[in-house]
Amino acid sequence: MTSNLFPTEQQLCTAKILIIDDEQAHVRVLEWALKQAKFANYLSVTDSTQARDEFVRYNPDLVLLDLNMPKLDGFDVLQQFQEMLPPDSFIPVLMLTGDNTSELRAKALTAGAHDFLNKPLDYTEVMLRIRNLLRTRYLFRQAQEMKAKFDLMSAASGTAK
Repeated sequence: MTSNLFPTEQQLCTAKILIIDDEQAHVRVLEWALKQAKFANYLSVTDSTQARDEFVRYNPDLVLLDLNMPKLDGFDVLQQFQEMLPPDSFIPVLMLTGDNTSELRAKALTAGAHDFLNKPLDYTEVMLRIRNLLRTRYLFRQAQEMKAKFDLMSAASGTAK
């Protein structure tokens, strides 16, 4: 465990980001934005039926997920992720869509998305939200490490549950 509570910019930029969007142009914009912000670890998927396999293989720290896609939409993909993740895990999902209705935002957030952005994307806003979600992921992992150490110490001292 690091001694810093919050991640450095360098630590944030090592995060693995999975982009799932059927529109190649949107994928390229997101890849460009990540590259400009010094994020080097990203993988893009344009076929939503491959999203689950790539999610398992890549083990991302953050998912950028388009909502409106053929075959499996963003809700279907999100449900697949949730079904295979343990309940105590946290991999943030930033839902992206051109449909800007409050009902759809509420549905996405209720379905398990952690944040929501409308297309066309604003570069500054998308990078701020990505960084915020990655900071939250980092803090979650820090808390998991602290809990594991505490559990180990409790077991060693005989005060385990």
